[in-house]
Amino acid sequence: MTLTTHAAIAVALTKPFMHAHPIIIFCIAIASHYLSDAVPHWDYPLSSISAAKNAEGRRWHFHSTHFLKDARNMACDGILGLTLVLALAHPTTVREFSWVLLAVIGGALPDFLQGVYYTRRAELLRPVQHFHDTMHTNIRLGAYPFIGIPFQGAILVLALWLVG
Repeated sequence: MTLTTHAAIAVALTKPFMHAHPIIIFCIAIASHYLSDAVPHWDYPLSSISAAKNAEGRRWHFHSTHFLKDARNMACDGILGLTLVLALAHPTTVREFSWVLLAVIGGALPDFLQGVYYTRRAELLRPVQHFHDTMHTNIRLGAYPFIGIPFQGAILVLALWLVG
């Protein structure tokens, strides 16, 4: 799932708790990531990561000519998600801005940790990566963009509607 969709889902699901303790917001946002990954979805391909079936075999290739393109795509994706949810949630106080920011960070954190795992093979992150793989759907729509992109677009629109 794209970072934009994860951000929108996290903000939508934490909206009823926007005045709760920040740890609650952050935990709900992280949980939203894993739950939304269980839904069939489309992902844009990352050319600088080896395409092994298991997480232990995947590696991030920083020296690949594709790395800058992948980094740009991920940065634009994350910025788009943050911009959309800020525009729709229109936080007016520091507390409301903090809610949106915590939700976006929590919603994206599992993918960031996955990138760290692919890069450093941090043994501490092995259980997190295993849980991420377990929660992720086996129905991959990446090869079917005419189905996957509209389906994920519908999920994004629904989440953004709930944010606004």
